[in-house]
Amino acid sequence: MSREVAIPDPPSQETFDSAFLSELEGLVTGSGIAVSSVAAGSVAAQGYRETLAAFLAPVTAGGAPLSERAFLEQPEALLAERCTALIESVRRSPRRDAAQAAESFIVFFQALVPTLEPVPAREVKATFFRLVPTLVQMAWEEAGLSHEERRESSEALGLVETILLEVSSVRLAPVESGLLFKSLDQLATLIAAGEWALARDMVAGPLLAILRKNRVARSLFRLMEVEMALQGYLRERLGHDTPQIRVPDDLQALSEFGPLRVFDDETPDGRRQLFLQVQLPDIPILSDIVVHLSPEDGGADLRLRLDGLGSVPFDLPAGLYQIGLLYEPEASRA
Repeated sequence: MSREVAIPDPPSQETFDSAFLSELEGLVTGSGIAVSSVAAGSVAAQGYRETLAAFLAPVTAGGAPLSERAFLEQPEALLAERCTALIESVRRSPRRDAAQAAESFIVFFQALVPTLEPVPAREVKATFFRLVPTLVQMAWEEAGLSHEERRESSEALGLVETILLEVSSVRLAPVESGLLFKSLDQLATLIAAGEWALARDMVAGPLLAILRKNRVARSLFRLMEVEMALQGYLRERLGHDTPQIRVPDDLQALSEFGPLRVFDDETPDGRRQLFLQVQLPDIPILSDIVVHLSPEDGGADLRLRLDGLGSVPFDLPAGLYQIGLLYEPEASRA
């Protein structure tokens, strides 16, 4: 008879630790930068005026221009229409490199929002709304920027994208959300003021470092949970004192274990194939996980990197293997 081994949810205080919250508070309140005003910038270009006016067009004929609140309340279909129209407008800019950079960020926003829970989705939409005038100005009026300013603007927007991806990948407690999005507000204001280097160095870089550090801590906590559950299951079911499996004798037992299981499936070319699958709650990028297997006979260790669904082909020679889970983000996300 199969038995399910449940992985308990972490206690609420295990979201982000006190050190993380302290770092965020210092980032929000301790920069010493006055960011209450936004530079007006040049609005002389007809393209800039028309593009921004189209994006801020009233929701209903004769109504007030689109406000942030109204933007946040837009149904998904209308939001998509407004963003698509914005892309079409910036594409008319003769400054192709600048227009493509703005278009890339808009497309990124459109792709990200549907994947988010309601609270982070609302905050990401608010950040995007505040950045739209800057994106439009970049697309139409970047000719006045120096090479260094263009590089800084590109780096700052790239960091905003990465930060939003990091935020989308974790489940935030209310206090965490508040501090994170205060930082994003400050970041959007600095970018709107043309303070690209300050936005990059004083807010975006430190915030991203904090998020990544805590992403690692959370992922290691989740791996520890799964390894402990696996060890308990193997001890109770098969009598192993350490996390180990015997191939092929123990595979049937693993097929009945939830967090880590072996199953048989058909490949696209019609062959039958064994797969190992790991269930890891709250780890968004499962391909950052490597299953480490050490054969008892002293042969070479095996390292099986999971795919995006948490699975990996599992063709091992017969024998006894110590098994463990490693958190090893691929180089592009480390």
